[in-house]
Amino acid sequence: MAEKYLIQVNESLLEGEIEHSNGRGEARVRFGPDSEWQAADLHHVRAGLHVVMLDNRPVELYIERSGSGVDVTIGRRTYHIQIARGRRAATMAASIDAASDGFARIRAPMTGTVLEVRAAPGDEVEAGDVLVVIESMKMNNELRAPAAGVVERIDATVDAQVEEGQELVAIRAAEAKNGSG
Repeated sequence: MAEKYLIQVNESLLEGEIEHSNGRGEARVRFGPDSEWQAADLHHVRAGLHVVMLDNRPVELYIERSGSGVDVTIGRRTYHIQIARGRRAATMAASIDAASDGFARIRAPMTGTVLEVRAAPGDEVEAGDVLVVIESMKMNNELRAPAAGVVERIDATVDAQVEEGQELVAIRAAEAKNGSG
């Protein structure tokens, strides 16, 4: 039976499924319920370096832990990836709320304490920039900009307690910023 995951790659959310065929890294994967299954086999080469065989095509990956997820470099592009299952997946989906009003909103993915606020209203940010760091259960969780734009509002202060789902940052997306006049 396939395991289902919610995968955040930079600002995009994908539904993924993995069906393990044995205990040695061989599996079938697909992203989205209507996509085709692909054979996948992950090989560890050395610290951080992996090769994944997708339908017998090698893809070299450099994987490094970063905050609450991992940074995966493929060629010259780096992607910040977080993976969640079950309740945590629902929380992840709620934490990144790109509304139709041109704002990207970042919500607290869990109850915790604000350790750092790295942006202020008016700051220009790029997708993936760390804006707020929350400590929860002795783990630091970096909340990153889901899109490039300008910070409109920050509702987080250092040492403040936040609740799961609480809006912490609103960013006017670059497209909305450029389209307003």
